[in-house]
Amino acid sequence: MTPPIDGSARKTLAVGLFFLLLAGIGWLVLRQSRNMYSGMSMPGDPGPFFLIGLCLWVLVIAGGLLFVLGLWGFREHGVTFTPTYRLVEIARAWTLSIAFVASLLLMPTAMRTLGTTFAVALFSMVWIYGLLTVVRGHALRHVVEALLFGAGAALFVNLIFVRLLTLPLPA
Repeated sequence: MTPPIDGSARKTLAVGLFFLLLAGIGWLVLRQSRNMYSGMSMPGDPGPFFLIGLCLWVLVIAGGLLFVLGLWGFREHGVTFTPTYRLVEIARAWTLSIAFVASLLLMPTAMRTLGTTFAVALFSMVWIYGLLTVVRGHALRHVVEALLFGAGAALFVNLIFVRLLTLPLPA
């Protein structure tokens, strides 16, 4: 019943806690949204926030199950402490993921201040260069590839989402 990989009980426990924390934040945001839209009717919807609540319940159930599974693993295998160098390796392994989430959270602000096209270009250039550097190391060619990809992504977003989708549809 417990994960067989060494140290996986700690990871399972951490993921369960993360899911529960995420669900808690989601419930707070959902409650605030319900208060903001309390006087508004939304016809054809089984409840304005039914799907969001359903997803949050699934997140709570999954987080609870993972948390219990992680505790069960601690009970059977005991608690072991991770050496500092392993913690540094783990932090380094998660750096790209954390940076990606942070950049996605900053993207709406960048789009408001810089404009959609320039924000998409900047986001694409930085991430393509970063990923190419991680895979192949630093090179001037990667800068050129990132600039071209960023310009292409910005042109695509500008053409499709800014220009074509704002055209009035025929009646």
